[in-house]
Amino acid sequence: MNLFNEYKLHHIEKSECTLETYEVAVKQFYDFMNEQGFTSENEIIKNTDWSKAVMFRNMLIKKEYNPYSINNRISALRSFFKFLLLTRKVQENPFDSVENVGTNGVEQRSSYLTESEYKKLLQVIITPNGKKQDKFYFTSKRDVFMVAMMITGGFRISEILSMQLDQINIEKKFVQVLGKGKKLRKIPLTGQVLNLMEEYLAVRNDVDPVDDTLFISIKGKPLSRQATNENIKKYTARAGIDKPITNHSLRHTALTSMAEKGMPVAKVSAVAGHTSIATTSRYVHVSTEVDEEFLPDLGL
Repeated sequence: MNLFNEYKLHHIEKSECTLETYEVAVKQFYDFMNEQGFTSENEIIKNTDWSKAVMFRNMLIKKEYNPYSINNRISALRSFFKFLLLTRKVQENPFDSVENVGTNGVEQRSSYLTESEYKKLLQVIITPNGKKQDKFYFTSKRDVFMVAMMITGGFRISEILSMQLDQINIEKKFVQVLGKGKKLRKIPLTGQVLNLMEEYLAVRNDVDPVDDTLFISIKGKPLSRQATNENIKKYTARAGIDKPITNHSLRHTALTSMAEKGMPVAKVSAVAGHTSIATTSRYVHVSTEVDEEFLPDLGL
């Protein structure tokens, strides 16, 4: 993925969320090409042609990916190979002639975790996997607290990584966040999350933090977005979750869970810090099953 790191340096105008999504697409295409017998990055780029590009798209179709997700991946790869073309690493862009998948009648959705999946993810984080005991003890406490915060609070990853200790009101059990557009939000902390926070803060103080940033590395420095995303990918792979999950997916998971538990979309929108309910509707994934308790009583 050295070439994608170069791509990012040349596309600083793109948001971190967009670059995360593009990186997932490129990594997935590399994995696909590995299965075709091309192992090195140089071999992958050299042997990517229109036929391989179409085969990749068709593989996603067979796996029943959402058409919007497929088109997003094709768009990401089209942009990536355009960069390779401009830097003269390839002679043509094989994704230029790959047609998008039809989206008529299909809702645009984003990756998220079901309840059983996020519970499995949390269990994996706290299960030893051969790391040195002291490192595992610290990272497991930190990561399970971070993931729990995102799954229950719907925070943006930028809000999580910039969060300071004084934003947490332990006595009143909430976190205060200043999000996009300078919108102030108060997100409640559940009892379980508070317990995880206490366990993490106990080990956090042992690594000599350089400042008051809440989530830090074992060296005491603030975490990077890339490092946390790599951790999420690693944990989801160990949990056997076969879908592209990123930091942003955990936010989607939280908003979907809130909606499915009956929280009005307007309230979910407020928790998310969205300026428009229309934005929230793209994030939530509400079941089509209707509970009998919500049906009207005819009084007969």
